[in-house]
Order: sequence, then C-alpha cells, then structure tokens
Amino acid sequence: MRKLFTVLHYLGVVLIAFAFLQALPLIVSAVYRETVQFPFRIYVIPAAISLGLGILLISFFRPRPLEPGTGMAVAALGWLGLSAIGAVPYWLALKITYLDALFETMSGFTTTGMTMFTGLDGLPHSILFWRALTQWIGGLGIFTLFLLIARGGGAPNALYSAESHKATTKRFSPGLFSSLRILWGIYAGLTLVCGIALWTEGMSPFDAIAHALTTVSTGGFSTHDASIAYFSSYPHYGAIEGTIALFMFLGGTSFLIHWYVLRRRWTDIRRNTEFRVWVGLIVVATLVVAFLGEAGGAVGVRLRTALFQVISIATTTGFSTVNITNHLFNPLARQVFLLLMLIGGCVGSTSGGIKVLRIGFIWRLVRHALRRVSRPAREVVAFTYDGEIVPQPEVMRTAAIVFSWLGIVIAGSLITGAFTSLSPLAVFSGMASAVGNVGPMFMTQNALMGISPVIKVFYILGMLAGRLEILPILLIFSRRVWR
Repeated sequence: MRKLFTVLHYLGVVLIAFAFLQALPLIVSAVYRETVQFPFRIYVIPAAISLGLGILLISFFRPRPLEPGTGMAVAALGWLGLSAIGAVPYWLALKITYLDALFETMSGFTTTGMTMFTGLDGLPHSILFWRALTQWIGGLGIFTLFLLIARGGGAPNALYSAESHKATTKRFSPGLFSSLRILWGIYAGLTLVCGIALWTEGMSPFDAIAHALTTVSTGGFSTHDASIAYFSSYPHYGAIEGTIALFMFLGGTSFLIHWYVLRRRWTDIRRNTEFRVWVGLIVVATLVVAFLGEAGGAVGVRLRTALFQVISIATTTGFSTVNITNHLFNPLARQVFLLLMLIGGCVGSTSGGIKVLRIGFIWRLVRHALRRVSRPAREVVAFTYDGEIVPQPEVMRTAAIVFSWLGIVIAGSLITGAFTSLSPLAVFSGMASAVGNVGPMFMTQNALMGISPVIKVFYILGMLAGRLEILPILLIFSRRVWR
C-alpha cells in the first residue's frame, strides 16, 4: 500500500505541471481569435481538473524513494492519466465521442500519428497546435520533461529509467540532470532549426511550427488532411520535402550520435554499429522500393518518392507524399514498408518500433548461440556488442521486450480480427502500427474511423505499450510491484 501512495504522490506532481501546459493552446486560441466559437473553458476545464487532482494527490500521499518497478508503474499510470485529461479539449471542442478523443490524445503523446480526425484544414488553430504539442512532449517522454520538479526521494532516476529502460546506453554526462539538459537542448535545437527552415521555404509560421514539432518528434500529425502532399503546389515544395525527410531521419537517429557530432567525436560515430545498420537499412530499402516496388517513372522521381516514404515509415513518423496504399506501390514495396514498421528507428531516438539495436542484439544472440555450440562445453564465450561485453540481464531484458512486443502484435491482431471484416494484412498492419507507434497502415482512414470501439481500446493500449516498451504495462498487473 505504501508503494501505491508513492505512485499517487508523484502522479500528483506531474498532473500539476501538466496543468500549466494548457496555457499554450490558450495563447494560440487568443492570437487567432477563436475564443468566441471555441471558448477558454475548453482548455481551462482540463487544466483545472489536472491542477486540482494533482494538489489533492500530493497533499494526501507522502513521497518515498521509488524503486525501478514502481517507477515504471508511475510512468504507465501517468501516461494513461495525462491522456485521459488531454482528451478533454477534443471532446469539448469537437463533435466526437470521448473514446475517439482519448484515441487521438494517446496517439499524440505516444507519437503514433493515427488519427480519428478528418477535415483538419478546417479545425481551429488551437486544437491543431495541441495535437502537435502532445507529440512534441511525448517525443522524448512525458516524465523526462517534468523530471526536474521531482528531485527528491530517489524519484528522478526511477522515473528516467521508466521511460529510458529500452536498452543500456551511454549518457551524455555522468549526472542525470545534466544529461537531461543536453538531451532536451538538442531536441529543442533541432525543432527550432526545422521550424525556421520550413518557414523560409514558404510555409506559414503556424504550419512551420506545427510541422517542426511533429517532425523532430517523429509523430506525423499534420495540419492538413493531405499531409505533406498539401504543399506540392508551393514553389519550394522540393525543399520542404527534403527538410522534413532530413529532420525525420535526425529524429529517428540516436541522440547520442547528435552529441558525438557536436563534440566532433567522429571515431565514435564510425564505430557505432546501430548507426551504420540504420543508414544501410534506409539506403537498401529506398533502392528496393524505387526500382523493384514502384510503378514506372523517371528515376529521380522514383528515388525521391521512395526515399521520403521509407524514411517516414522507418522513423515511425507517418508523414506521406504518396499514401502507402496507393497503387503506385506493388506488394513487394508494401512488404518492405511493413518490415520497416516492425523494426523502427534507433534506441535513444524519438521513433518507435522494436529498434535497430534490438534487431542487432537478436542477430548477435543467434550467432553467439552457434559459437557456443561449436566450442568446448567448458569454454566461456562472452556476448559482445560494439566491442563491449553485454551483461546477461541486459540480454535477457532485450529478448523479453522483443518477444513481448511481437506477442502483443500477434495477439492483438487475432483479437481485433474477430471484430472486423477487414483483410488480414489490414488487421496485422493496424496493430503493428499501433504498437510500433508508426501511424500509417494498410487500412483507409474511413475504415479506421469505423472500427469497433473494442478495437479502438486495443489500439490505445497497444500504442501505450509500444511507447513504454511493454514492461511498464505488464508491471501494473504484477503483485510484487505493489507489495
């Protein structure tokens, strides 16, 4: 019970901080004079709920040091709670059910990019900004943003581990808070540069800000139904497309690589196996789609079309210049896209999926098993990656996450398949997209909006499980965590 009280206390801290974020869409609403049709209460009500509930929780429950398992429980419950409150503006402003509003909010915070909204071009600016902001906040993790307000009682490290347990990775500096400052500094810097570039290339200031927020976070929420294809009539469309492709790639790349670039540690970059595989994967996938998976056309156009879609899917962003269900792409290209959905980007990035590093781990694990079989039984064969010995617990955790991830996708596909008449490919790609936080799938927008509420609930849970890397969700149901 004491652990539950600790969880509730830190949830209260986060809820109080979250309440002040509602001021940002209020400012946008005032700037664009939307307060008559979409009054302040749309944002004031959820802010008041968040603030009031947060004050009650920190007043009635005392904090204690958080253990790793308890920290993961805080993360899982916190993401659910904030999504529930963050859905209120959609619910109050638009004529949609609360379940659809919750779906949209969870898709935003987890940077999935699936949407229940159509007619984006006609939505109020404040709502579109809130959608973009949820993805930017969720890009590096809700708790990493609010962590500086929870300095005491061992909470910071436990909460950081809850959102960063994906794999053992090097920090930017020995101190946790200095590492977080560097991480968010790089993230904000990339967003700022992306926004300025898009603005100078012809986007309106609002579109540039919104797309910068959702590009670097690899979220994929656009302010237009046509996504990036909306800007095809702009004079500098090629530059816009190239800028978004570049910053999607940077968002899907480990932020440790960005730090190496800033410190000019070129040798560390060359030695990074995950980065080399990541670049090679995009190059190979682009060539396969362009020359084996697309309909005819000029070579330059095919490469450009393939490159954008490959980067968008591989980074799990979800922007598009051509819909992946378009007849332009043959079955081979669609299989490549599906494979990229499963793999995802790099560990330590804003992208989803299983991650390139884990795929490398599993491949090395197979090779390691073969080496052990071919060596004498008494010989010790260490498991290494990038020239370093990987501890056994880390290997086991990686394997557990990968197989749990695949298990949830398969189980969710079977369950959701029972409530729809869609094709097996559409059902599987939908669940893989949800758990992988990808967005695009082999299902039309109308089909997604028309799915059963049961499937929507499974997608919501799948998006959260994928974003938190499975384990925190499973730990909620573990008795040992709460003892």
